[in-house]
Amino acid sequence: MPLKQGLSIPSAQLHNKAPLKLNSLQLNSSGESRSIDPIADANRKSMNREVNFIKLPDGRRLAYAEYGDPQGMPAIYCHGFPGTRLEARLFDMPARRFKLRVIAPDRNGLGLSDPKPERKLLDWTADVEALADSLGFERFFLIGVSGGGPYATACAYRLADRLNGVTLVCPLGPLDQPGLLAAMRWPAKINFQSIRNTPLLSHLSFHYAVVPMVQLSPLWLYQLMLGIAPAPDAAVLKRPGVRSAITASIHESVRQGAKGVLQEMEIYTQPWGFNLAEVTIPIRIWHGTADETVPILHSQTLAAELADCSLQLAEEEGHFSLPIDHMDKIQQQLIANRLDQPVSP
Repeated sequence: MPLKQGLSIPSAQLHNKAPLKLNSLQLNSSGESRSIDPIADANRKSMNREVNFIKLPDGRRLAYAEYGDPQGMPAIYCHGFPGTRLEARLFDMPARRFKLRVIAPDRNGLGLSDPKPERKLLDWTADVEALADSLGFERFFLIGVSGGGPYATACAYRLADRLNGVTLVCPLGPLDQPGLLAAMRWPAKINFQSIRNTPLLSHLSFHYAVVPMVQLSPLWLYQLMLGIAPAPDAAVLKRPGVRSAITASIHESVRQGAKGVLQEMEIYTQPWGFNLAEVTIPIRIWHGTADETVPILHSQTLAAELADCSLQLAEEEGHFSLPIDHMDKIQQQLIANRLDQPVSP
């Protein structure tokens, strides 16, 4: 069954539309279907594009990786959690096909980026703007996946005049809102509740148990993810290339120890610092109906509160299968709806 093209759900009709049906075929830039193999050789690419730095105005270093077409249209990628710039390795091949130059920065205290003590969600927007300025991007696309969703939404709020388009994929919603944390699976629920209610216990467990174990080998965490994954995600996570990319990103996320990871968790459980209704730039959200990592309620909540949002549901796709197997379609629609195009009369 082919992919359904160009289906967008107006925010006013979010709860009355059937989910978008996706399957195991994608479209390339010529509109032809192809078999899924989105990271066929991404893990064999030269590493020299994966370690880059800029110096921020306050003297901190911000690390980033580059993927896709070096001469392509710029897109800044907000990675998930736990993750780093290396997560975007999964999307190198789709970005090459659609001529996107993907810039994936490490957030503060993760990977190779310097920490920023007591940072808040909105602080990230200044670093993204400095990165875009340093690379000479007047305008750029923005992609936020999973735990990168809140950061991408914050950028949509603060940097709207710099953006050609914003896409969120299975995004984490504001956990301070009723019901969103309760809907999540037990590993996330336990960790987020602990950092909110018993922070000392969280700090002790992450400093002296969880993070040292991940530093020793991230495979145990990957096996936990695989063990509780629904069928669509399990099929994807069993692929050697996916395992290699995700474990590399997880391992890199604890390079500096537990502080950056704990800071991320604290930020997720706090108010975002802005009203979602004040985000006026159009945002497209994709979410799989079989996602058990970040339940679809998160995207429905975001889409209902954002001023201009379209929500596309991928039937029987999970948290990993949707972005990994359908990034071609996601990028294709992002480019097709770019905001700097001339408006037709």
